[in-house]
Amino acid sequence: MPQAVALTDPSPRSSTRLPDWSAMIGILLICLVVFQGIDNWLDVTTLGLPSALIMIAIVPYLLVRGGKVGRLFVMLSLLTAAVALVRLEDAPALLKEALIRAAFFQAFLTAVFTLQEAASRSESINRVGLFLISQPLRKQSVLTLIGTNVMALMMNMGSLVMIGTLARDRMASDDDGATGATERGWMTAVAAIRGFSPSVTWSPLALPPVLLSSLYAGVSLTETMMIGLAISLVIFVVSCLFTFGQATAILRKGTTPFVEALALPVPSVAKLIALLITIFTAIYFSAHQLDMSTSAAVIVIIPVTSCLWLIFGLGHSIGTLIEGPLKNMVFQRLPSQAAETSVIVSAAFLGPVLVKLFPMQEAAQVVVSAHLTGAWLLSLIFLATIALAMIGLNPVLTSTLVVAIIGDPATFGVTPINVVAVLLTAWALAAQFSPYTGTAAIVSRMFNVSPVRLIFVQNGPFMVLSLGIALTGIYLIF
Repeated sequence: MPQAVALTDPSPRSSTRLPDWSAMIGILLICLVVFQGIDNWLDVTTLGLPSALIMIAIVPYLLVRGGKVGRLFVMLSLLTAAVALVRLEDAPALLKEALIRAAFFQAFLTAVFTLQEAASRSESINRVGLFLISQPLRKQSVLTLIGTNVMALMMNMGSLVMIGTLARDRMASDDDGATGATERGWMTAVAAIRGFSPSVTWSPLALPPVLLSSLYAGVSLTETMMIGLAISLVIFVVSCLFTFGQATAILRKGTTPFVEALALPVPSVAKLIALLITIFTAIYFSAHQLDMSTSAAVIVIIPVTSCLWLIFGLGHSIGTLIEGPLKNMVFQRLPSQAAETSVIVSAAFLGPVLVKLFPMQEAAQVVVSAHLTGAWLLSLIFLATIALAMIGLNPVLTSTLVVAIIGDPATFGVTPINVVAVLLTAWALAAQFSPYTGTAAIVSRMFNVSPVRLIFVQNGPFMVLSLGIALTGIYLIF
């Protein structure tokens, strides 16, 4: 029977040693979190310039350490900035605005990722993860989907790393030993992706609600999160039902080996639920009682929660905290994760710059002259967001351009919240329908499989079903 007492480091074993300059990058990222936290809470706008300078300082690191798509987007950002300097009179102010916007995204992601250090050392999370991936195939697939969704609420993409590492270790001897090539490996991989994506529509630790609510003056973050929660429940239920049916079909083949299941670790589950309630309560209290936005509350509260978790939950003293977890977090984990999320941050930078460079008024006139109904417009937005994500264009960029092009949604008989709802749905589905997202990159790396095969072959039938349901829903509602 597998033991749940040995904790597993979720960082990829095959990663090469980061260069010494990663220590400086980690320090810069922590400074960025501090600057953005103060700026977004107390509106200290003078911190915008140092935040922008930090973003410029980490560009060489991202060009060296980022993935292929990440490096491409960073280079595209540099090229776009050069074009803006040549063509636009207000280029310096525009580029500063874009850099500050990218700094907010980077600080938000960095703050969320600080939770992963404590989570990776938590025996409770380790036990729950081992329970999820040790069950018979059908139960394991559904529980992995549910567990990844719950873990994503406090670990963001770190939930995929945790589940992937535990599954890889647990199933190393399954069939031919190539985890991703087995039926159980593929099901675990697609279940993890399907479980993670619904959380991006409403979690306070996710970027989509924060960004989309900022695109329209009349749309609040609370309203966006409530709409996102409803969308998340629909995607979640459909995902569970489809995954259950898919696992059942595999079991009928009789090709999956027997596994000895672990018992439900009730104390560990209770601890995680209590931790989630604490995190959400702290964010809610900060946002409503301390007069700060939810995004600012995340940037401030999550790093503090991470340190408190390490001290009171895992028994570290101040000395061991600094020499152990914090040193590893700042010098190793955060720089590596910054490289992995460079696509999102680059897209945040590109959005306002491209809006100024492209002939948006002409594009908007073309859309208006097409006399599209609300349902047709929303359907095209939905399909375009997913299609562009499939070729590497992050929804951060697509959403910004879409809102700029369509202008006032009332022209087409829809409201801003209708557009936000469709973009939230497309963003959630794009997270599991594109081989170029951070979601696909992390899962494919953890399971040592091709992201293209993972997305288009193994997850292809679910993609077709989901797109059909989403488009039908748009036509029925709008």
